[in-house]
Amino acid sequence: MNPPRIAKDKGATLPGTLHAFLEAAPDGIVLVDGHGRITVVNRRAEEMFGYERAELIGQEVEILVPVRLRGPHAEYRDRYSIDPRPRPIGQGQALAGRRKNGTEFPVEISLSALETQDGRQVISIIRDITDRREAERQLQASLREKEVLLKEIHHRVKNNLQVTSSLLRLQSGTIQDERAREALAESQHRIRSMALVHEKLYRSRDLARVDLLDYTRSLATLLMSSLGTDERLITLTVVGNPVFLGVDAAIPCGLIVNELLTNCLKHAFPPGKKGEIEARIMTLGNAPDGNRFLLSVRDNGVGMPGDVDARKEETLGLRLVSTLVDQLHGTLEVERGPREEPAEASRPGTEFRVFFSEART
Repeated sequence: MNPPRIAKDKGATLPGTLHAFLEAAPDGIVLVDGHGRITVVNRRAEEMFGYERAELIGQEVEILVPVRLRGPHAEYRDRYSIDPRPRPIGQGQALAGRRKNGTEFPVEISLSALETQDGRQVISIIRDITDRREAERQLQASLREKEVLLKEIHHRVKNNLQVTSSLLRLQSGTIQDERAREALAESQHRIRSMALVHEKLYRSRDLARVDLLDYTRSLATLLMSSLGTDERLITLTVVGNPVFLGVDAAIPCGLIVNELLTNCLKHAFPPGKKGEIEARIMTLGNAPDGNRFLLSVRDNGVGMPGDVDARKEETLGLRLVSTLVDQLHGTLEVERGPREEPAEASRPGTEFRVFFSEART
């Protein structure tokens, strides 16, 4: 029977069972003595680094480390000898090994102390992660391609919606009937509110979710400008916390905000009168079917007549709000009357509150 190869290497003496384990290991294994010199290498380490084990036994372990990293590695080795606990090294760092031919390759390394008849050894388990890094690189490249494609889709959808809005604006210029022109203008605002969702997605790092609070602020500015609202008279504020929604929830929410803000800006205040509008976006906590949110719009204007049912109102805007709330599987509440100050009794105002959840995926 041929003697174990380790006996010819004049390195550390290991029990036969341990030697067999090292030779069968799928990772490279290198034992280093207290002076930083290699005493044992297994077959996989030979293959990985391109050395015969006889070339490595007795060499400083830094022979396996890229030249630029040898100084720091020696310092780390000295520190490890003070507290030789099992641990991975270089977590969060890009570690590299150096082959005999000078080429480098990415590795993962775990260290632990091992007591042998020749004294304490440090055992290094080394894994070549070249294939994993290449797979990660290809995955990142694929993700970047998909991000570019998704951005382009959002950009084109936004542009197409803006073109549609422009066509409606041009069409309204040829119509004499005031009610028809107003209907076209309202359709323009709805289309622009949808286009704004895609613009936010296009400009965001997260291509799948929209911050409803940021979106509402942008939409409020857009509506104030497009409706010619006098900011010296009407104050519109948006408060709350960031609420990130997927496209399926963001678009109906955007349309709801558009309808409610438009309704306030157009109908809540008589000409020349001052007023306040507040939109609020809040997370209310977790629910079994997903996060629970509140979207509310209130004003201190003339208020809605008490006999008007927002869910059965014949105006397209309120019917659209009701339909969109149902689409979100939410609930709609309408509160009329002063909220806090008795002095507001002459200007009761109205608040629309939409409660909804976004289902977890």
